[in-house]
Amino acid sequence: MSARGVAILLLSAVLAVAGAGCSTGSGLECGVFGAYLDSDDLGDGYGGGVKVELNPIDIVSIDARASYIRFDDTSVNMFPFEAAALLNFPILFEHIVPYIGAGVGYYIFDASGVDLDDEVGFFPLAGLEIGLQKLSLMVEARWLFLEADVDSARSELEHITKADVDGLGINAGLIYRF
Repeated sequence: MSARGVAILLLSAVLAVAGAGCSTGSGLECGVFGAYLDSDDLGDGYGGGVKVELNPIDIVSIDARASYIRFDDTSVNMFPFEAAALLNFPILFEHIVPYIGAGVGYYIFDASGVDLDDEVGFFPLAGLEIGLQKLSLMVEARWLFLEADVDSARSELEHITKADVDGLGINAGLIYRF
């Protein structure tokens, strides 16, 4: 399946569940975030993304994310398309919501001088939303498990066959609840 097909499938799944609705949940959330990833072989990566989250019930939510991360040391761009299931722990009437979860993604690579295969990876995460009824700040830490085949490369990646993209990621941004 192509990267475009995976992205359409993930977004369709979230929208289908959103259309079904559930009166006990807090509804639909949209957000923007800045992203950081400390990858083992690609170095430090910075970027940003968007996410759509659905809370069918207050303690459970699912989200779909699309983002962009640039690794300057290796001139590699990564485009993650991800989905995650989250378990929320609302405190103080949803003003403070810690959460844990796990997700899977399809990661598209674009680079000059390096031919990396697009790959599937997964991640556990833990985060916190702090805010008001409609607008919240979000920060989360996650560990990405991902290896990409290196078909050909120059400079930093020329002597490896698999790029270890594993690493600690930090996302921080704003969430708006509808």
